[in-house]
Amino acid sequence: MAIMRWDPFGEMLRMQRDMDRIFTRMGSAGGRGERAATVAWMPKIDVKSKGDDIVVHAELPGIDPDEVEIEVTDGVLTIKGERKAEEEREGEGWLIRESSYGSFERSMVLPEGVDPGSISAEYNDGILEVHVPKALEAAKPKITKVSVGKK
Repeated sequence: MAIMRWDPFGEMLRMQRDMDRIFTRMGSAGGRGERAATVAWMPKIDVKSKGDDIVVHAELPGIDPDEVEIEVTDGVLTIKGERKAEEEREGEGWLIRESSYGSFERSMVLPEGVDPGSISAEYNDGILEVHVPKALEAAKPKITKVSVGKK
């Protein structure tokens, strides 16, 4: 029996190839080896502070804003929806298809004390902007001074 040198990076690459092969099989369309139109995806989000407010930008290109749901439940802001795949038509087929489609859901915990009724959202050029007023103000620690008296 020969002694073989262990190559941890080679092991990681083999594992990655195996996982890629598994996900490709799960997402294959019609057995032709194409990626399916329903591969899971998550829109990218950016969260920034603007004074005491929080502003969330979510990239949602190709999604009808009327089909995007934004809700706050128990202090958790959730954005959910679905990007629908374009159907193939007679006489055309995909040569390369890298876009991902399907349902998505993104959630983030809001600071305690945020008024859900004051949250607003706008959709422009594929970007959803959710404005959470006074969120950072609500997150600031509340300091109460206690006076010390004499007996």
